[in-house]
Amino acid sequence: MCVYYIVEYNTPRYNRMRRHWFFILLSLAERDRHGSGIMRDVLELTDGDMKLWPVTLYGSLDELREHGWIRALEAAPPGADDDSARKRWFRITAAGRRALATEVARMDATVRVANRRLAQGGAS
Repeated sequence: MCVYYIVEYNTPRYNRMRRHWFFILLSLAERDRHGSGIMRDVLELTDGDMKLWPVTLYGSLDELREHGWIRALEAAPPGADDDSARKRWFRITAAGRRALATEVARMDATVRVANRRLAQGGAS
């Protein structure tokens, strides 16, 4: 019984998306990027709050690929400069967009509940 609960609880439908996965997918939702481009964009998206170190970034990219949420590109997109053309590029997949949209909807629902509760509560 306990093992069944642990397995069920750890399935994706019960887990929330990891915060760094969310921002990586959000970065790739705009356009294809290479690893250091993702790191810079996530830093900007979070106003400097989230620095993705290479081990975290590339481990997360591997996990996102295993989920089928992103894919590595075989070549840099057209227009990439010579320096960035030698880097590994990534693209969000349709499944990744759905996962991101699902997480945004979940977050939006949480914000709506929080706003209702704040509006109902009295000042202390």
